[in-house]
Amino acid sequence: MKLSKSSNLRSNCGYTFIELLVAITILGLMIPPVFGLFTNSYLAITSAGQQTAAINLCLEKMESVKSAGYDDLKKHYISSDSPLLNEEKVPGWPQFRRETKVTFASKVAGADNMLPPELLQVQVTVYWTIRDKEHSETLKSYLSKR
Repeated sequence: MKLSKSSNLRSNCGYTFIELLVAITILGLMIPPVFGLFTNSYLAITSAGQQTAAINLCLEKMESVKSAGYDDLKKHYISSDSPLLNEEKVPGWPQFRRETKVTFASKVAGADNMLPPELLQVQVTVYWTIRDKEHSETLKSYLSKR
């Protein structure tokens, strides 16, 4: 069976201009949502990383404050005029600032009067800013005489 010359030419032409326009239009409609997913994923990963860093900075400061011991905390934080130690910048972490507060647990708002008077509450808060919105993580712990 012999094919005619006109049908042989038509089968070798490839895609028509209309088919290419339709394919480009479909791709054009699918690409922006995919890029939006990448952007949102990047922002979520960055935010989670900063929150994790903030929690670790809280834990680091909490451990260093509690390792000083009850008597030193009472002397440096409670007995002094400034029970609030505010570190504007955390060394090595310029986007974070940390606030440490040590108070008697019985003087904390909402605490019942059944708490022992020698119980100290240690509160560490780390602040950082994402897109002009301030975020914070707070860690509280208690320390008593041994």
